Amino acid sequence: MFGPKIYQQQLDELEIDGMEIDVSNIQKAMETMNELEELESVLKKIRHNIRTDIRSIRKEYIQIINEFNLSPEESRELSARKVQKRIKKKKEIIKKRNSKIKSYELIENVVDNYLTQISDAQIYIKNSIERRVG
Repeated sequence: MFGPKIYQQQLDELEIDGMEIDVSNIQKAMETMNELEELESVLKKIRHNIRTDIRSIRKEYIQIINEFNLSPEESRELSARKVQKRIKKKKEIIKKRNSKIKSYELIENVVDNYLTQISDAQIYIKNSIERRVG
């Protein structure tokens, strides 16, 4: 598990925001298309890793939350105050889990937006090449 900051650094290093789409001639259009395909592949790997990390977090927190679950016999033996404390603690854990996952989901949304932009750019380049060729 890398963490959202590492994924953000990886995205920044790709320099997608400043990328120029050059279709001034067929050769440059094809080079741009190849760059986009490479970026698309890298972004899909990053998205896969993010989703794997999210699953790991959920799995980890399921185990933690299950520790707070009581059998019916155990809950009868505890006072209402202790049960309420356990419920409160469980809610805090869930809130922490959701917060942790949210930071990954934000990065995943950025990746998805980049993939959409790349797809749109690929369509634009293909249309540009087709107009020039024939």
